[in-house]
Amino acid sequence: MDDRTKAAFDAASEAVKQVLALATGTIGAAIALFDDGATAGIDFGAHDGWLQLGLVLAAVSVLCGLLSLGAIAGQLGSPKEEKPSTYSKGLRLFHFVQLASYGLGIVAMVIHAIR
Repeated sequence: MDDRTKAAFDAASEAVKQVLALATGTIGAAIALFDDGATAGIDFGAHDGWLQLGLVLAAVSVLCGLLSLGAIAGQLGSPKEEKPSTYSKGLRLFHFVQLASYGLGIVAMVIHAIR
């Protein structure tokens, strides 16, 4: 494998790990802030569904991040792959879903916080 391909896999792996860390941190922060309305001084009201949706989307982001790392390992470790690529369908799909679900989860949590 040439240096350019190694660098591409390193960059892809780091991008997945960064979003994975952000998503797990977001879940922890949301639970810490919104866990108990009486303690935090936050009234959930009728918009509690936005927070729940945001947490589910963040969890989907974490899951797809783990699947992305598995897809990277599969590309690099498979003896059937003569030319491993960061553009494989599985890797692109999982990483796209990871990014999209994280972004939409943040939007849902912001909507919850605004309302």
